[in-house]
Amino acid sequence: MYSDTHCHLSHLVERGIDLASLFTDLSREGYRLAFDIGTKPGDFHDRLERVRDGVARARAPEDRPTGNADFGTGPASLADSAGVPAFVHFSCGLWPDGEVIANRAETVGRLAEDLKAMKALAAERKAANGGGVALAALGECGLDRYWNGAEAPGRLAALAAAEAGTAVASDDGPGTEDLAAEEELFAMQLDLAKAESLPVIVHSRDAFAPTEAIIRNSGLSRGVIHCWSYGIPEARAFLDLGYHISFPGNVTWPKKEADRERVAELLRFVPRDRLLLETDAPYLTPAPHRGKVNTPYLVRHVYERVAAALDMDVSALSLLVWENSVSLFGI
Repeated sequence: MYSDTHCHLSHLVERGIDLASLFTDLSREGYRLAFDIGTKPGDFHDRLERVRDGVARARAPEDRPTGNADFGTGPASLADSAGVPAFVHFSCGLWPDGEVIANRAETVGRLAEDLKAMKALAAERKAANGGGVALAALGECGLDRYWNGAEAPGRLAALAAAEAGTAVASDDGPGTEDLAAEEELFAMQLDLAKAESLPVIVHSRDAFAPTEAIIRNSGLSRGVIHCWSYGIPEARAFLDLGYHISFPGNVTWPKKEADRERVAELLRFVPRDRLLLETDAPYLTPAPHRGKVNTPYLVRHVYERVAAALDMDVSALSLLVWENSVSLFGI
C-alpha cells in the first residue's frame, strides 16, 4: 500500500535492524516501494548484497519474534529474478561530505560506474517482470550548509564528543569549509544525471539559494527536493523548476495547533502531482515512535498525518504517491 520514496537500508543494518524481518513485513502489508538511496562512491554493490542477504534470510513466522510493534509479523517475502523484493529499488549518488568533495573528480567517476550497474539491474528486472515498473535515480546529492561551511569543524567536534562511547557513529561528515568545491560536486552530478537521462534526488539543508541557482543553471528539470525543510516561497521556486517535493516524518512532530496548521498549509500548497512522502530512515522517526530507529514500515504515520492535512483518504494518498513515484523515477 505505502511507498517510502527515500530510505537507507544499509544504515538500518548498521543500527541493528534485520532486513529479513523488515522485508517480510513490508511484503505482507503490500508496501509498494522502499527506495534505497545511495550516498557514497562505490556503495551500490554492497547495498545490493545486503538487500539480497536480507531476502535470503527471510524467516518463517514461527522463527520470528512476536509482538514487535514496529515491524508486525507475517510470511516471508518473495524476491524477484534479481534476488530483490519487488518493492525495493535503488538510486546512486554522492552525499556532500568533506572527503567526497575533496576527491570529487575520482568519486564522480566511481559514481558513473555505479549508475551503469544500477541501470542494468533496473532494466533486467523490468524485462523479467514483463515490462513492469523499475525505478532509478541519481542521488542523493546536493548541498549541506549545516555540516559544511565555517562552522563545520566545531559542529563535527561536538558531534564526535556526543557520540563517544556509543555503538553507532553518525553518517554525517566529515565537513568542509570549501563551499565552492561542494557546489562543483553538486553541479557535476547534475551534469551526469542529464547524460544518463536520470532524475535527481536533491539534499538541501540551510542552502536554498545556492541549491536553486545550481539546479536552474543546470537546466535539469526532473528531480525531487527530499526531506523538505523550507517554506512556501522556496517550494514555489523549486516547483517552478519542475521539481517534486518530498516530506519525511518531521511533518508528524508538531504538537501545537498553530504549528500543525503551518505544516498543513505547506502540504496543501504543493500540487498533488508533485508530492512525495518518505522516511529518510533510519533518521527523522515519525511520531509516535520518536527515539527509535526509523524504518520504511513507519512511513504509514507520515501518510496518516498528510492525508488528514489534505482531507484525503489514506489509500487514495498512497496511490497518488506511488503514481508520482513512477512518473518521476520510472525507466
